[in-house]
Amino acid sequence: MSPLPRHLPELLLVEDDPDDVALIRAHVARLPAPAPPRVRVAGTLADALAALDGDEAPVVLLDLALPDAFGVECVELLRAARDDVAIVVLTGLSDDDLAMACLGAGAQDYLTKRTVTAESLRRAIGHAVARVRERTASGAARAAETRLAAIVEASRDGFVAIDAAGRVTSWSRGATQLFGWTHEDAIGRPIADVCRARDDAGARAQTAAVRAAFAGEDAGPVEVDRLHRGGDVVHVSLHLFPLRDDRGHVYGVAAIARDVGELRSRDLELRRRNAELEESNRQMRALSARMNAVREEERTSLSRAVHDGLGQLMTGVKMDLRWLDRHLDDGVTTAEALHRRLGDAQSLVDAAVGAVQRIATELRPGVLDALGLPAALRDETRRFAARTGLRGDVHVASEADPPERVSTALFRIFQELMTNVARHAEASRVAVRLEARADSWVLRVEDDGVGLPSVLEGGLGLLGARERAGELGGSVTFAMAAGGGTAATVVIPRADAGPDEEQTAP
Repeated sequence: MSPLPRHLPELLLVEDDPDDVALIRAHVARLPAPAPPRVRVAGTLADALAALDGDEAPVVLLDLALPDAFGVECVELLRAARDDVAIVVLTGLSDDDLAMACLGAGAQDYLTKRTVTAESLRRAIGHAVARVRERTASGAARAAETRLAAIVEASRDGFVAIDAAGRVTSWSRGATQLFGWTHEDAIGRPIADVCRARDDAGARAQTAAVRAAFAGEDAGPVEVDRLHRGGDVVHVSLHLFPLRDDRGHVYGVAAIARDVGELRSRDLELRRRNAELEESNRQMRALSARMNAVREEERTSLSRAVHDGLGQLMTGVKMDLRWLDRHLDDGVTTAEALHRRLGDAQSLVDAAVGAVQRIATELRPGVLDALGLPAALRDETRRFAARTGLRGDVHVASEADPPERVSTALFRIFQELMTNVARHAEASRVAVRLEARADSWVLRVEDDGVGLPSVLEGGLGLLGARERAGELGGSVTFAMAAGGGTAATVVIPRADAGPDEEQTAP
């Protein structure tokens, strides 16, 4: 005995005979439900179709002999109008072929009026409602499966399922893109053939993960290397989990594979850049410390030069002037002695002027401001040769005369390069070339020393040179010279050099 649903929808009686309407209402009143369902009556099929507009579909008790429709057509039109309606054919026509046709057209049951009872009506309504709900639920499940399958197929991730024997039972389009095996080729193959590990250790790890999934455990996600059908290495994030039936038993294993090669490359690039940034920060801190130390050394040197050089010279001048003051009118000292002492004072003043000039030149060569960079390079090379004994050759293109900011930067970089040559290159000759190109100024310093390894010993001095060039958008590069020494090339772009509004401190 099939019970009626706890909540019975209203009944739509499609019947044009008043006596039959009264009979059916009497049967409905005896239905064993918590409360008799509401019965609406439609005398034509058109009225019945109009009554199907509500949110909840009624149970239709349908006569097949209506003023505007007859036979199986009545069922077909109702089913076409609303798929979720439960239809119980209730007619005076006793025809097995007609009954089968109605059931095939979408009716849930078929009763004849002369044999209908409250019990048969109860049973027919209960079966009709249950079948419609089952069909609706099944349709919703199929629709959900279809949507899920569409999502799986549209995803770039690879979805794979295997059975207890380890053979592929499902293979998505994403899996084909990842591993190169088509759906037809992959289905039925061992998972180890189509999702190949890169080495024996990877194969053993994959086998262990599959066994763990069959034991009911999730495995992953973990990043692993797998081989494409063509042999290329594919970096994937792999997640395995068990598939269970209605009783909770594991009948298979599913895997989701995601290509993380691009993410891994980005991660490695970020790590590389982070390492470069950390190294750059370390160098900048070291450079800052060196600049502070150099500044203190320069101040100490300047203080010593002023105190030991200028101080002593001016003290000598003062002593000579005091001597002259004491002996000028004593009537004893001869004019020759006075002139000799005055000459000594003048010599001391000349020495002081020379000392001032040397200090000023060390701070910033006047020739750079007065005659420009070409003359300053020649003068500095000459003084460098005098200090070190190296032979220096300078070649400057006639049109090479950069603006002041560029000239200052190139000159200071040149000094760092020459200092590095003197300290590390073990050279006997230095060639200097300055030229003006259409888009840049180029300074080249080439020595005949021991070669590139010496450049690395330049350390923070050369880092300072690179920083000066970088401030103007330029660069400092090193290469092996033709004779085995080192060639340093400084390039300062014209476009990035900018106007001379802000002068760089020397």
